[in-house]
Amino acid sequence: MTQASPNVSLNGSRLIRFLSDLAVSDVELSHKQFTEKLGQLVNFSDAITLSAVHSKLSKMAFEPTEVTSESVRNEFLRVREVLVKSIIKSFTPSKGPSGISLPIPKVDTPQDKAMSYEPYQRFYARHQREIDFKVQSLQLYVRDGVSGLSLELAQLVELDAALGDVLAVHSRRLFGVIPKLLGKRFKHLRTEHQQALANSVGIENSVIDDSHAEWIKPGGWLHAFYQEMQGLLLAELDVRLQPILGLVEALNEQLEVLNEQVEEN
Repeated sequence: MTQASPNVSLNGSRLIRFLSDLAVSDVELSHKQFTEKLGQLVNFSDAITLSAVHSKLSKMAFEPTEVTSESVRNEFLRVREVLVKSIIKSFTPSKGPSGISLPIPKVDTPQDKAMSYEPYQRFYARHQREIDFKVQSLQLYVRDGVSGLSLELAQLVELDAALGDVLAVHSRRLFGVIPKLLGKRFKHLRTEHQQALANSVGIENSVIDDSHAEWIKPGGWLHAFYQEMQGLLLAELDVRLQPILGLVEALNEQLEVLNEQVEEN
């Protein structure tokens, strides 16, 4: 049976690679280490729960639904597109108003507030809440649709739901750490900028514009941070969608098998 991706399947993911590239995470898991880490997340009572669910799979009754395989795939693509566009639009004020707007410092913003990470932490957290809400709704829809297409897929959904429940707390903890790690990157870029300014003092003919407007221009430290934060949000979205994508891929695989059987007959 094809298995859906577990909720914390981050080994080799774009999220971990992105965090590593930003030098804010020392997470580097081999396949063996990942298996061991995942095993540590599942305690004895969780293992019993998963075992009980697995033992009931053979007794499951299949109940078809009116949801089609095409509607499941289309809804997955639609929600993913909505979330990607929401992230990109929030970093591009020129594309019109967005529900979540990047807190760009204004000309009259005091220096200490302009260099504070707090507004960006709130900005990132708002995106996380939006992603979490829409992904959970999508997950319920896909599980319901996929489970009504075949008994094998219904069994897979049952396992996916049980594993998701077991790992839910650990997943929330993991995603909750990301804004803090991003804060370390913000402070690193800010420190580098301040050191560059300090090193320029006393250099002949050295005139450096340290205005907020310069920070957000290409090459500015805050502009670099904006790009990295956007990339991190998109990478996190990928990870949050992995379990649902696993179900959609399982659906596609079963449809391919059925089509091959029809052609052979």
